[in-house]
This record gives sequence, C-alpha cells and structure tokens, in this order.
Amino acid sequence: MDYKKEIEFLNKVEKTDGQNNRIKLTDEEINNIKNEHKNIPDDYLKYLQNIGFGTFRESQFMIYKNLKTLFDIGIETENDEYNKLIFFGDDFSGDLSGFDLNGNVVEYWHASDEIYETDKSFKEYIREQMLMDNNGNDLRKG
Repeated sequence: MDYKKEIEFLNKVEKTDGQNNRIKLTDEEINNIKNEHKNIPDDYLKYLQNIGFGTFRESQFMIYKNLKTLFDIGIETENDEYNKLIFFGDDFSGDLSGFDLNGNVVEYWHASDEIYETDKSFKEYIREQMLMDNNGNDLRKG
C-alpha cells in the first residue's frame, strides 16, 4: 500500500508558504509504534512513512507524531471506554480522530463528548480529511 495519489494530490492543492509541514517517520519509529500498539492499522503506519506527521491543507487537519489518549490531550473523562481510545490527529476545532482497541477509526466530538465509529479504513478517512475524492479531485469549496 502506498500513498502516491495522496502525495500527488497534496502537491497539487497545497500552498507552498510553509503552512503544511510534515515529517516522515523512520523505520525505527514505526516499529516502536507497532510494538506499543498491536492493533494499529498498516495503512496508518504507511501514511506516517510516506507522508508523515504534521498538518495538511492549510490547517485542515493535524496528524500527531505519537498516538495520544484523551488524558494526554488534557481531556478528563469518567468513561472507561473513552480512556481506551488512542488518537492520531485533530481538526484544529477540538474534534479528535483515533482508533479503538480493534484498530477501527473513531471520532471524538468535543461539543457532545461522544465517540462515533466511522466505518472507514484509515486511508479512506484521511482522504476525506484531505478533501480528496476517490478520483483524486479536490472537494474543497471555493
């Protein structure tokens, strides 16, 4: 699995003014994530190797270097199920994106303090966050 289409898309649609900074993870860093989190999807790890952590689409979305819990982010909850989730990014508006214990992509909506299953692979989900359709077209309005 590669991210050639996504890389081409970002190169085409992003501004080159320094707002979109990403750093690719090394093989050692990827192995550390695999060892710490057994059910992390391969498409997420390939994303980190091929595109990297950081922002895209002028602060449309941020991918974290390390997976985080709600506690790491500064959100306290009594819900034990929420405390089992790990998050890979956010939309700069307080809503988080992450994985459940099975590696399924979930969203945490801060306004309602609710978790939503996306029923999408990481690759499908991240394309949606990039505002990229299945044919590589830009979905951004305006």
